[in-house]
Parts: sequence; C-alpha cells; structure tokens
Amino acid sequence: MTLQNEIPPSPQKALRRQGKAVNRRGRSTSGSSGSGTAGSGAASPTTAGSSSAGDSKPGVRARLRYMFDTGLSRGPSVVIGWLGLLTLLVILVTALFMTIFGLVGVNGGARLGFGEAFWQAMLRVVDAGTFAGDSSWPTRLLGLSITLAGIFLAGSLIGLIANSVDQRVDGLRKGRSSVLETGHTLILGYSSRVPVIVSELVLANESLRRGVVVVLANEEKSVMEDELRDQVRNFLTTRLVCRRGHNDEPADLELVNVAGARSIIVVGDSDAVVIKTLLAIRSIDPHFENAHVVVETSSESADASIRSLFGPRVVTVNSDQIVAELTAQACRQRGLSTVFRELLDFDGDEVYFEKFPETTGHTFAQAQLAFESSVLMGRLTADGLVQLNPPADTVLQEGDELIGVASDDSTFLFGGVVDAPEIPQAEVIAEQAGPTRILVVGWSVLGPRVLAELDEFLTSDTVIEIIADPEQVDVDAIEPSILVRNVHIEVAAFGGGPEEVTAYAARRHFDEVIVLGYRDRISTDEADARTLLTLMAFNQIVEKHELGDVRIVAELLEQRHTPLAVATGADDFIVSVELTSLLIAQLSERHELDLVFRDLFDPQGCVVELRPAVAYGAEALRTFAHVVAAASAQNQTALGYRIGSSGEVVINPAKSTEVQLGAKDSVLVLR
Repeated sequence: MTLQNEIPPSPQKALRRQGKAVNRRGRSTSGSSGSGTAGSGAASPTTAGSSSAGDSKPGVRARLRYMFDTGLSRGPSVVIGWLGLLTLLVILVTALFMTIFGLVGVNGGARLGFGEAFWQAMLRVVDAGTFAGDSSWPTRLLGLSITLAGIFLAGSLIGLIANSVDQRVDGLRKGRSSVLETGHTLILGYSSRVPVIVSELVLANESLRRGVVVVLANEEKSVMEDELRDQVRNFLTTRLVCRRGHNDEPADLELVNVAGARSIIVVGDSDAVVIKTLLAIRSIDPHFENAHVVVETSSESADASIRSLFGPRVVTVNSDQIVAELTAQACRQRGLSTVFRELLDFDGDEVYFEKFPETTGHTFAQAQLAFESSVLMGRLTADGLVQLNPPADTVLQEGDELIGVASDDSTFLFGGVVDAPEIPQAEVIAEQAGPTRILVVGWSVLGPRVLAELDEFLTSDTVIEIIADPEQVDVDAIEPSILVRNVHIEVAAFGGGPEEVTAYAARRHFDEVIVLGYRDRISTDEADARTLLTLMAFNQIVEKHELGDVRIVAELLEQRHTPLAVATGADDFIVSVELTSLLIAQLSERHELDLVFRDLFDPQGCVVELRPAVAYGAEALRTFAHVVAAASAQNQTALGYRIGSSGEVVINPAKSTEVQLGAKDSVLVLR
C-alpha cells in the first residue's frame, strides 16, 4: 500500500482524469459562466458541439419527403385528396397564365377571360386530344404541358382509386366490416361443433322469412365460409355472415352488433377463453338483457362458477358431461339414444313451451288427451319452475306454460277436453335385473364420467371390466380416476388389433359392451376407424359364440362417421360433437329448455324409459290415446312406442293413430 501511494500517476492518465472531471463540470454548469479559465476553456468545445447538434434542423426537402411518407401510410384516400388538390392547382395556374399573358389561339380563338381559360385548362387535363385545335405555338406548348400533367395525374388517380377499391374488397374478405343485422343468432368462436349448430339453426329458422346467423372467430373468413357451405348444403331462409376478430375484445363484439343479437352462443377451446368472452359481452350488456347466452364449458368447476356468477340469462353446456349422461342412458335401454337425438334436433319433433288458457282448471291427465298432434311432458309454472310428468290429478293454474313435443309450433294446438277412453287391465311387470358384467373397450377423459353415471343405475352385483391399450393411455392411472359406489371395477392392459381385443374379451361372458374412442394420442379419424372395426369384431364374436342378447354402445367423435356405425350393427351410438351441438342449438332458441334437459339427465329427476307394452294392456290398446290414458293412470307420461321386431321408435304419434302392440313391443314414457 505504501508503494502505491509513492508511485505518481502517468501524465496520460492524469490528463484523462482531468479531462473527465472538467467534462462533468462543463455539463453540470451548462449555461452558466465558469469560475476558472481552464475549466471554461475545456468546457467550451463540448458545449458548442452540443449546441450545434441540437440546433440542426431538417431541410425543406426532408420535411416534404416526411410529409409524403406519412400521407402514404395513412392510406390511399389521403393521396387521392392530394392529387385532386394538385390537379386543381395545375388547372388554376394554367388559367391564370393564359389570362395574365393574354394567350390567343386556344381552339383557334381570341383572348379568353379567366372563367373560359379555367374551363379550357380543365378540358386539356381530362382529355388528351383537346389541345389539337390550338393554333398558336405558345398556346400549343402550354396545352401540351398541361395535357402531359393531366395524363400523369389522371393515371395516378385511377390507379389509386382502383387500389383503394381492391383494399376495400380485401378488407371485406378478411371479415372486418361492421354487421348491421338485428335479431340475429351470434356464434362467438369456431370449432368442429359450429357446422352442426349452424345446420340446426337453419332448420329452426325455416319458418322465418329471413333468419341471420353471424359467426365471429379468429379464423380466416373465407375458410369458415367454405367449410360451413360445404357441410350445410342448403341454408333455406337463413343468411350466413362470417367475421374475423377476437371474441374477448369489446370492439370486435361491437363489430358484429352483439347488442342487437337475440341469442349468443359461445364455443371455445378452453374455459379461460369462454369466461373472457362472457366478460367482454358483459361490458356491452351488463345484465344480458338483450340476448340470452349459451356457453360450452370443459370443466364442472367452470360450469358451476359461470352459472353462479353470471345469472340465469347465461346457460352452460358441459360437453363431456352431456355425452357421458347420454351414453349411460343408452346403456340402460336400447333405442334411448335415438329418442334423445329426436328430441334434440330440429328435424322432426322437438320440445315447445306455450300457454293455453283453455286448460286452466283442468287436470294434467285431461290436458294430455286434449292435444291431437302433440304429447305433453309437463308444465312451466308462473314462478319459473319446470315440472316434468306431474301427477295425473295436478290442476293446471293460470299462467302455466305447457311443455309439449310437436313436429312444429303450428301443430301444438289445443283441441278441446275429451272423455278418457276405457283403460284395459294391465299386467304387473317385475323389474328386470340389470347387467352383471359390462365391458368397456377403449378409454378417454370421458370414461370416468360414463362410469359415474352408470353407477347411479347399477347394483353391487355388476362388474365393469375396462380393456385399454397401454400405447394409447396410461393404464395405471385409470382406476384411481374412477369414483363409484356400487359397481366393481377391473382394469386390464391389452394391446393389439380389434379382433385380438375382442377375442381376449370373450374369455368371459359379458352382457354389454361400451366402446370409447381414444382421444389423446391419435386423430379423431383414426379413433373412429378403430371404434368401427371394434364394433364389427364384437358383432362377429357375439354371433360366433352365440352369446345371446348383448347390447353394444359406441362413442363416435365425428358425425360424418354415423352411417358407417349403422352398417356395423351397433345397437346405439353416441356422436360426441353432434349431441352437444344439437343441445346448444336448442338452448339458443329457448333457454328454458335447459331446465327440461337437466331434469331428464339428472339421476334423481324424471327418466325417459322404454317399458314393456304389456304393462299397459298391450293388445287391448287400440289407439295411441289409449296408450296415453293407460300410462297416465300409472302417473306416467307416454311419449311414443317402440316396435320390438324392427327396433323403430315412434315419437309423438297422433292420438287417433291405431296401434297394435304385442309382448315384444315397448311404450316410451316419462316417469
């Protein structure tokens, strides 16, 4: 340390330090007089340099270039305006020149006044042949100059106008123009469900003179339009409008007139997107007064939160839960998937709400027979309570809306109270025992929900064996994911082709087969192809080993594979995309249907059931009115019947329809 203090700094280093110190002082005392000569002298060059750099300004040429570039960036309309002003300036200057210098020979004539000179100058700008009639050389040269300027300016204007039109057309193709429609159905988001939803809305709007469906999604407008027009062949009276934008941005929602929509459907890849979209809608319509909203959710927690926080005007549809409930219903009885599909789509019979003051004071049993072309399911009370299959002696009150199944709202008509027909003696039918062994082939996130729904209907004698491919799912994680109370679960890891899987399954007797599609590691096409081959293999096994009446239910991921599933011989098939889309479309038309279907899907609510016709008198039933009266006597609501020999399910036949039901036939009832 002593040595360092004794060594003097080098002159260069000392000079650099001094320069730095002086420099700092010079900057800190800029604008004030220095106290030392050396300090002032050292600071002067730096200050001067800084001042000169700060005082330098761009020249006129640079400013004009900057103004020109800025104008171009603002779009062609600004440039068109500039060119128009420049054209007017050229005409004005030419007219002044001709007037001041008294040029003669314009079209071979004498000296012109300012007005005529202005007119002749304008003609030469817009028409290149006008100056051919000039007789003097000064006028000819001036005419040639202004004509050349006109050619340049007119060409530029025409090009810019054409470019502006092209940009406008391109903007329209991108789907960024405003929608002025009102009373439209608005779909926010895009997924594989949207084409099915749109096709159902087209059928729902068939009775309207002009219906409109607007789709807003962050997809290419042309791609959405092409796909929708490819899958929905005939739009009937409905007009389709597609726009591109973000569903969670209020400005984009105003683009499609969200405030003027009569119903809104929100589909999304995640619950986060759905929730942000709801908040964006709420920023425009805080209480959802203009339109009720139907949203698709992925999780039960998001479903419960949305229902709790956004109020009754927002209806949720949990797609996996719906598919699981319908799969469980189809496993209970043959034909039930067809029944629900018929109730959910618009092509055929559907559910309607209507007030009929004529039924006030009459019982529900009397009202059931008063509608020739429709069947009653229940009522919506004045305080908003949905009651399906009320007791037959329930007296209908003023303000009640009847819930009925009809082919169209025009056929849901009151025909007058009639006397109940004579009811035949019915046999007492013992409850049939449920299946004792069920096979589940394949696995996905839907599996635990399906088994939880089945568990509500089955007993402790039932064993469910799950056969899963270890290459497609984590087999060890299957059993911990299942929560059941009644049935016993067995899990087997087995890979191979469909024929090998079915051969392995046939080592034990089974009563039912549920085939679930693998969703996670393969495409939907591959999953459905595997499901269809598995169905064929199981049908061959059942026939070869003469296993008897084995019910086979399959889940398909794509609606277009439905005809192929019919050809495989499956008893029932559940199309995931289709059923959820049908329900969403129904709820968008009438959100009160949410209460109806929630009751039907609830294990503690009313159930749709196919019961033996002999339980209602079978062969003694002459018309469907007799069937309705016989079911009503047992506090049940008859919706139709099923022919055992063909498997055909008939829903909502006319009351006067003659029936011939036998021991193998069934009656479709609510109970």
